[in-house]
Amino acid sequence: MTTHETTAAPDLLVAAFELIAEHGWSGLSLVALARRAGVAPAEVYRELPGRPAVLRALSRRVDEAMLAYDEAELAGLPPRDRVFELLMRRLEALVRFRPGLERLARGARCDPCLMLATACRLDRSLAWLQDAAGVRRFGLRARLGRRALGAAYLQTLRVWLKDESADLGPTMAELDKQLRRVERIAGLREPRAGRGARDEAPQPA
Repeated sequence: MTTHETTAAPDLLVAAFELIAEHGWSGLSLVALARRAGVAPAEVYRELPGRPAVLRALSRRVDEAMLAYDEAELAGLPPRDRVFELLMRRLEALVRFRPGLERLARGARCDPCLMLATACRLDRSLAWLQDAAGVRRFGLRARLGRRALGAAYLQTLRVWLKDESADLGPTMAELDKQLRRVERIAGLREPRAGRGARDEAPQPA
């Protein structure tokens, strides 16, 4: 009887961030990625046809991790705690990419296009976060809320990049502090009695 062994497909995204950690964003070669992963360049092309696709793939992966929650996990929690739990899911999913992200963060300071691309993807991620956490607003209030959440998240990322603790305790403490700081503008406070549909009615975008 013949036994067929199956080899797990290489995780191209993980390999890509290993290369970014070593060579920076400008030094990322997708042909070198194919060599690192032990696959033909055509296979990389199918999944990651260009460097921007690497950022899109990472954003999608960590957003999926953030959104793969059980409703029971968030039931009964106040809005700030729901946002906290969802953002921590996202940060935990990013841990395996941290060396590459640290190198990417350093390079982004000198690359406005890279910063803009990252900001656009973060805004979309935060819109899903608002919806999942039940703090979805409309129009200008929603955009202001995302800006506040984005500022809190980015400040937390600075701590997370240096946080080597097993339980991410410093990261959790920083995220809690930042969410408390922006809770009013981000709509993370429990609604007061008597304030209802009028305050949250859709406004023109």
